[in-house]
Amino acid sequence: MPTVHRAHGLRFVIFTNDHQPAHVHAIGAGGEAKIDFGGAGEPRLDWAVGLSNADIRRAMAEVARERGLDDGGLGADTRRGRAMIEDAEIDAARLRGEVLAKAEPRAAAARYDPASGRVVVDLTNGCTFAFPARALQGLGEASDDDLAQVEVLGAGHGLHWEALDADFTVAGLLAGLFGTRAWMAREQARHAGAAKSAAKARAARENGKRGGRPRGPAKTQPR
Repeated sequence: MPTVHRAHGLRFVIFTNDHQPAHVHAIGAGGEAKIDFGGAGEPRLDWAVGLSNADIRRAMAEVARERGLDDGGLGADTRRGRAMIEDAEIDAARLRGEVLAKAEPRAAAARYDPASGRVVVDLTNGCTFAFPARALQGLGEASDDDLAQVEVLGAGHGLHWEALDADFTVAGLLAGLFGTRAWMAREQARHAGAAKSAAKARAARENGKRGGRPRGPAKTQPR
């Protein structure tokens, strides 16, 4: 999915190749925070990297407001969307973000190579990987100019194409997740069908070279 909301200089993103549990990423000012939707309850800060405490509180309040949790009858703290989240909770989320950044791959830089049609990503650990840009969900018909506008998001957790309104996590791309689960399932089925059709076509050509399908035993006609 693309950017779903913008407020307070933050972009709220649901990455196309990111899955359950339901959550959103608040990204801006070189930082990022992952906020779980919390089911029917109030949002929960999962991890944060690089954002100020004030930006984190604004992001939490905005998520709560967009989810309709600032209506009357829910209590003052909930109406503020946990805007008064304690510093200790934010510190704990920052620690989780630091640990995750060391455990998961993070992008240091990304560039598009038009000759190969691939995006090349340099990771913070010194490794480099590449993937076919047009194999990503929603990017199949993208132009070279648009694909060249790839950006590294936040603290390197994801990649973004502004003109294409496309966002993908680096960890997901490394794992071969090029779209949503439903889209990936459809693509796998399509490729499997194409491979089966190609195999049938090859078999038909081989049979043609041998004079067609082998004939069965001749049937005797009754006298």
